[in-house]
Amino acid sequence: MTLRDELLRRFPALAKLPPRSYVVGGALRDLLLGREPLDVDVACDDAESVARSIRRNVIALGRELTAYRIIHRDRVYDFADTLGGDIALDLARRDFTVNAMALELATGELLDPFNGQHDTRERIVRMVDPKNFDDDPLRVLKGVRMAVKYDFTIEPATLEAMLARAAKVRSVSAERITFELSTIFSSNAFTRAVALLQDFPLFGFALGDFKADDVSLAGAYALLVKDPRAFAAQWRWSESLTREVIALQRLIDKHDRIALFDAGETIARQLPAVLRALGRDDTLDWPDFTIKPLLTGDEISSLAGIPPGAELGRRKRALVEAQIRGEVTKREEAEAFVTSSAPH
Repeated sequence: MTLRDELLRRFPALAKLPPRSYVVGGALRDLLLGREPLDVDVACDDAESVARSIRRNVIALGRELTAYRIIHRDRVYDFADTLGGDIALDLARRDFTVNAMALELATGELLDPFNGQHDTRERIVRMVDPKNFDDDPLRVLKGVRMAVKYDFTIEPATLEAMLARAAKVRSVSAERITFELSTIFSSNAFTRAVALLQDFPLFGFALGDFKADDVSLAGAYALLVKDPRAFAAQWRWSESLTREVIALQRLIDKHDRIALFDAGETIARQLPAVLRALGRDDTLDWPDFTIKPLLTGDEISSLAGIPPGAELGRRKRALVEAQIRGEVTKREEAEAFVTSSAPH
């Protein structure tokens, strides 16, 4: 089956496109790698009209609205005008050789002016032209992301050009940078990511000799970021990510059964990989995360004769902790516990 056949099988709307339409970039690279492409990029003339010819509901992408997305039969298609109306010029302005290939849909011809097929087979990140990094400095981080996500090696001259422009990444919006870092640290290749990023002192990461790869995104930041709140404000983290990172940092030093329960199962289950990354094999005393208080606040207030307030809160918390430790397992035990004069 040809590359064109593979693309049409996955993205059938490609068969409807006019002449001078090209599939470019990631979908070709992924197919050559034996990976399943999640979306397809098309370079063509009058991209918006082409997109609307398939589906009227079009999502405009990019600051200058130069790309158009449609979702057709649960498949994602992105359309952009061919740069200068010339596919050769378009490919010459792309970031890396493995992304600078194009398949002409009308003929099935694969255009590969920079030998991207070879670099894909050899798993090499190689720049098309160092000047292309200046067009979009985020490409520096994209090179790291590709090396980490696909287990590629960055070709020496490319790495040199990336390092020379690392400081320019600061000119890119925080949201775009955070997206790249999120992808890098979500690739189950944490040690490789750290090894590459140590040459980019852009983020002030507390780099070290880590021992595990299966670290979560929040776990990676917990290990690398000294001040999560300040970092979160600078790089526009979500509130949920900020909470996870802070909670994991606390668990590194204190992870008894109650601390794990308080963090919640979703966060707590990320801790073992974080500890392995630090070279630690701590035995964790897992709580039952489904535990609910055996008594409500109103019931405790009635049983103990305590009005709403700080003391009632302390007794309710003490009851939950006793349940987590396994000291209280039945309602009668809970009643006796909260009515005692000195709860644990």
